[in-house]
Formats: sequence, C-alpha cells, structure tokens
Amino acid sequence: NHRLQEMLRTMCRARGAELCPIDDRYCVDNGAMIAQAGWEMLRAGQVTELSQSGITQRYRTDEVEVTWRD
Repeated sequence: NHRLQEMLRTMCRARGAELCPIDDRYCVDNGAMIAQAGWEMLRAGQVTELSQSGITQRYRTDEVEVTWRD
C-alpha cells in the first residue's frame, strides 16, 4: 500500500531512520512479517504468555514498543 509506505516514510524521517520497503510482489502476506517480528522477540527473550496476548486491529505502527532492538 503506497499510502501506508508514505506514512511510514514520514515517521521514519521524523526519527532519523530510512524506510526500505520491499518490492510489491512480496507485499501479499503480513503473516511473514508477523512471524519475523515474533522470531526477533523470541531471540531477545521477550515472551508473552498466551493468556496475556490479544489482538488490536487498529494498533498504530508508531505505537509499537520495540524492546528487542538496541
């Protein structure tokens, strides 16, 4: 979604980062991105008990607490 990429690009610029979007042909399944984020969290030792997990459809990208990166 090009609109989402533009929004992300704006957020990245505001934080001194660069957006590196992937080719459109690979933007078909968010499951792969969710799995990668889960893997990174697990590698960093961040585990959420199933009873403490949930789904928030309207979760904003810029509100995600990234604790598995420096």
